Amino acid sequence: MKKRYILFLFVVCLLMPACQREIDMKLPDYEPKLVIEGSIETGAPAMVMLSKSIPYFSEINLETLMGDVFITGDQARVFVTSETGETEELVWQLNPEAPYYTAFMGKSVIGKEQTHYTLTVEYDGQTYSAETYIPKMFDLDSIGFDQSSDMLDDTMATVRVLMTDDPSEVNYYAFFCKVHSPKLYDRLWVCNMPVAFDDRVFNGMTFNYEVTRYGYSVMMRDLLPEEEQENFRRITFRPGDTVYVKHTQIDYHTYLYLLSAGTEAAYGSNPFTNPLPAVSNFNSDRVLGHWSGYAAKTDTIVWWFDWDIEN
Repeated sequence: MKKRYILFLFVVCLLMPACQREIDMKLPDYEPKLVIEGSIETGAPAMVMLSKSIPYFSEINLETLMGDVFITGDQARVFVTSETGETEELVWQLNPEAPYYTAFMGKSVIGKEQTHYTLTVEYDGQTYSAETYIPKMFDLDSIGFDQSSDMLDDTMATVRVLMTDDPSEVNYYAFFCKVHSPKLYDRLWVCNMPVAFDDRVFNGMTFNYEVTRYGYSVMMRDLLPEEEQENFRRITFRPGDTVYVKHTQIDYHTYLYLLSAGTEAAYGSNPFTNPLPAVSNFNSDRVLGHWSGYAAKTDTIVWWFDWDIEN
């Protein structure tokens, strides 16, 4: 019986290659979409970046970015209008606060709390629009460095804030930070984890919240000096850091966008998960991205240190 079983397995192994066949799969042609990334904050004008999506396996280099991705001021027109009737056309210009150093920038329409703003983009014969709302601003009760975790040594800390939620409404929050130090200089705002959250668990309560340097952008990372690259991936704060913490209140649609974009950034490289498209508030399925409003305030804290300590 054992010999018959072995013979049967041998025959199956011989026949298996004959069951294989080559499959010729033709993928559909890729249609690029317009990507609109725009925001307006209290006390600041609008900033909008336009680009085009490209296929997943495209080779990314400067030629590709300039020729196939970026959209410049002579290719599109961008307008922002407030609910009070203020309107202006944004100008495409250099801006060190933009991820790619250029953006469509406003000047006269300044973000105000508890105000709606409409963004209109004219591109390739089509008009796209979205609306956002800047809620009211809020203050933190306190802010400071926290070294209480057993996982941190005496040269590492997170930032701990104390804040009180408004019980009269549903609130949505997002925190961002920048680090400026001798060995690390964040040009762009770095998000926290979670990127955004609501007040369902602590509605009307005073609570602690931890801020870490999470979700840093790898854009232009290779242009950093070598000693900055060594510190680039750290999520905690160190002696010598000047830390800027931006706390914001956002509307529901911006909350959904940040939550979906942050989840994709954190887990999108996992081959066992499905892609999660970032939620968009534009009026067309031909557009990716979001138009977001932020009721924002920034606090600055400094960790003074002995200059003999290595960062």
